[in-house]
Amino acid sequence: MARLACALLALALLPAVAGAADWEPLGVGSRWEYRGVGGLHQVVSITGNTVLHGRVVAVKSFAEAPDAGLQNYWLLDPDGSVLLAGFLDSANEFGVVYEPPIRYFSAPPVVGRKPSQVITGHDIFTDDVLFSSPLEFDITEEVTLVEPAGTFHAFGVGQLIPLPGPALQPGVARSLDGRKLSTGGARIYDVYTTDWYTEGVGVVQYDTADLYQLVGYGLATPTATSSWASLKRLYR
Repeated sequence: MARLACALLALALLPAVAGAADWEPLGVGSRWEYRGVGGLHQVVSITGNTVLHGRVVAVKSFAEAPDAGLQNYWLLDPDGSVLLAGFLDSANEFGVVYEPPIRYFSAPPVVGRKPSQVITGHDIFTDDVLFSSPLEFDITEEVTLVEPAGTFHAFGVGQLIPLPGPALQPGVARSLDGRKLSTGGARIYDVYTTDWYTEGVGVVQYDTADLYQLVGYGLATPTATSSWASLKRLYR
């Protein structure tokens, strides 16, 4: 029984994993490859789970410049919304934890403005408060995107915040999930679509240092539904 209790605790701590309806598949091993229209390339994958401010989150890791070494941290709200819990840029030894996590993509998606969120950013190493600011992430458009990986029905999401916006790392222009920007961040003052989501696939296009389009992807096999049954069989 002790072994069963430990197994059940481990299962309970796992974040939601990828399913057919997930807007941000978070199963460990999920992988996306992107090619930028300006020539950049990126490979992004879910490499594990960690705990931030008591929440179990999925770790999304970036393999290539300019975001090589970046990890950002995600979880899913019970309603399916995509929540951003923070990021760590290991190359610059800088990271932020958001409290509460930012409602980055609201589900089910409906084009239009979304409620403002008052978010406090904490230094990931010291937990010192870096800023407290209202943030707003809106569903900006519903479009059909033709990508190298195929044709996708997608919803765009963009950030609307009052100037000057939260100060993250001086001298480094980055989005709130830690990705490097190409314009010094000036465009963040208004709604600007940065990420396009397709249900069951995740981010099929994003715009930061380049306009990255999906080349290919592979999602982890969903396990949450079958894990409970499998565990019971093991400990009968």
